[in-house]
Amino acid sequence: MSELRVLIAGGGTGGHLFPGMAVAQALQSLREVEVRFVGTDRGIEAKAVPAAGWRLYKLSVSGLYQVGPVKKLLGLLRLPVALGQAVGILWSFRPQVVIGVGGYASGPMLLAALALGFRTVIQEQNAYPGMTNRVLGRRVPLSFVPFAGLEGLFKNPVVVGNPIRQEILQAAATPFQRSETPFTLALVGGSQGARAVNRAMVEALPLLKDAGLRVLHQTGKADFEEIKQAYQVAGVTQAELLPFVTDMAGWYQRADLVVGRAGSMVAELCAMGRASILVPFPNSSGDHQKKNAQALVAAGAAVMIEQSELTGPKLAQEILTLVQDQQRRLSMEQAAKSLYSGDAALEMAKKILEFYRL
Repeated sequence: MSELRVLIAGGGTGGHLFPGMAVAQALQSLREVEVRFVGTDRGIEAKAVPAAGWRLYKLSVSGLYQVGPVKKLLGLLRLPVALGQAVGILWSFRPQVVIGVGGYASGPMLLAALALGFRTVIQEQNAYPGMTNRVLGRRVPLSFVPFAGLEGLFKNPVVVGNPIRQEILQAAATPFQRSETPFTLALVGGSQGARAVNRAMVEALPLLKDAGLRVLHQTGKADFEEIKQAYQVAGVTQAELLPFVTDMAGWYQRADLVVGRAGSMVAELCAMGRASILVPFPNSSGDHQKKNAQALVAAGAAVMIEQSELTGPKLAQEILTLVQDQQRRLSMEQAAKSLYSGDAALEMAKKILEFYRL
């Protein structure tokens, strides 16, 4: 069987990139596959993809959604250049399949692939698609979505849940070694951090100081020094702060409770079976993060605080309530685990090979 060539386009944030990496891992578990990625030099993929051993092509492209008129004009002017670069990548690599996972680079790459007759696939992570997938969803022959109800937006949607990286699935298969003390709280604001969550945690630190918590906090690069100083001022010494976490599986294994956004991380929380406090990003496309969080809240797996209502005292109150109520946390963990629908990346990989007879 000859080696399969697969191109995965998109990124910008971990919410787009990590599901793409999970699909790459799943494809490589099934047969000989050379996977290459397409992104930008500004997204998380610029470091994460080469670090994982895959080649990364970079497009000169920027966003068109929820940006000011000047940035939108610049984005439009860059688009022909990005399309030309995408055509060059396709002719040089000649992939049998091009998979778009959302993000700036996904649109030009999928558009070029469709125009030139390459096989194409979309992977959508959210309850409401981003602009690229909304525009191209009806043209791409095969799409994978996390929930039912998106039939009108995609030509051939297959409901699979969200792809999760193998290292997290392996951690999820390991029994949770619950620490008696100290209680471990993990704050994960996404691959770029979350300023609103960071600021609320800074306000909450004096109220949490005497709770005996160990805190794991991914701050994002921009806020790291400020947050680090805030912990020192508050006298919270049992804290591990990082701009970006490379071993997310290890953090999940240690965490008794997770605080974070409600993007693709919710799938990881379900796989791991972790109780969570979710603060949806209010400007997500179609308000999909709120919909993601509401699904977990309805199942009893999470607490949601809308960003407009997020304060340090409120965050501290919710954290302390769950610290003190172990039975409720256990119930939330079981509810989260019940929402996990299996290895979506592997199901997706098998379906791609079957659909295109590769």
